[in-house]
Amino acid sequence: MTLRLFLVAGWRSHLALFRWLRPSAFIPTVIGVPVVQLIWFAHLGRYLGTHPVAYYVVGNALISCAMAGLFAPSMSIQGERHSGTLNALLASPANRAVMFSGRIVPAVLIGASTSTLMLAFGVALGWVVVPAAALPGLTAAVLVTALSCGACGLVIGAIGLRTREATFVSNVVLYALLLLCGVNIPLDRLPGWLALVGHAMPMTQGIEAARRALAEQSGVAGLLGWELSKAAGYLLLGLLLLRLLERMSRASATLDDV
Repeated sequence: MTLRLFLVAGWRSHLALFRWLRPSAFIPTVIGVPVVQLIWFAHLGRYLGTHPVAYYVVGNALISCAMAGLFAPSMSIQGERHSGTLNALLASPANRAVMFSGRIVPAVLIGASTSTLMLAFGVALGWVVVPAAALPGLTAAVLVTALSCGACGLVIGAIGLRTREATFVSNVVLYALLLLCGVNIPLDRLPGWLALVGHAMPMTQGIEAARRALAEQSGVAGLLGWELSKAAGYLLLGLLLLRLLERMSRASATLDDV
């Protein structure tokens, strides 16, 4: 029953998210936007000549998982509140940690698939070369980065228990990731305090690990371990916030305040 709650409930919640958005919105949102972004920054980087075009392709391919990772968990939790089903959900005896952490599984899988597709697109255009020896490290980097983004999305979803602006917060975090996590701008070019913020945000070490894996350099495992520890920290923070804000919302009778 616990496994069913973790997998099936999370998947059905994800399906419901796109059912009410219209299924036709799924492909343009999850695939169309990242393709345009990747092409734009790849050409801009080639024009500027500051880094090889592969640098921009890898960064923008991996950040494409943030679209699913940030928005799906946050919108699924806030969607329960707007649809009036949150009270019934929280009244159930189901384990909260299992129930809500399962919400990030579809987002991680779809986000990792999107990043893989973007990397394949870069390979097809001749912008990136993936050596066979780099595949294990690159695969691990994609999965860990998607997990880190999904865990961050759960934190934003927890905020949605107390505010109507979870989608706005997701957008702010998405653009912060684009600017501060080494996607297109190396962290050593940022002011010191912004670089520290970038190191603490999801996907920074995952992107660097993917670049090192492609270059067949050392240090990939250490970077992925750091990224995985951040994912665990975000997941724990999200679950704690969900519990805390649930109690606060019950006390102030604002669970169904939309």
